[in-house]
Amino acid sequence: YIYPLMRAITDNAKDLDPAYGKTQGDKLVQVGFEGSFGEHHVSPRGLLSRFICSLVCVDGIVTKCGVVRPKVVRSVHYCPATKEHTTRDYRDATAVDLGLEVNGRPLLPTPVVYPTRDPEGNLLETEFGLCDFKDHQVVTIQEMP
Repeated sequence: YIYPLMRAITDNAKDLDPAYGKTQGDKLVQVGFEGSFGEHHVSPRGLLSRFICSLVCVDGIVTKCGVVRPKVVRSVHYCPATKEHTTRDYRDATAVDLGLEVNGRPLLPTPVVYPTRDPEGNLLETEFGLCDFKDHQVVTIQEMP
């Protein structure tokens, strides 16, 4: 339900302020949640399989924290030979739109192959300033003392 909520808020923002759509393009408004999670407010020990595909709030102490690394969400490539831009979207297990249907087809994880040539064999240059990234970090959480 998070992805449709993000789409609806983005569409609403574009309707209220047309300049938003021009400056942000296809980027979705990110949402955060706070407040009471009820039975979905758990400790690391209470994080059970019945919470798979559910939004949970986990109370605990972070004992190990990995480095924040960028993960490519959308890459933009330029072909100097044809003077055209192409984009490619990437989805993995952490994508909020994974498994949703768009135009009758489910959004599945994409291969991690990064394009270097177009279908005609011309070299592609990555436009890093136009690419979209998301932060990815792994943490280890333990019970509160």
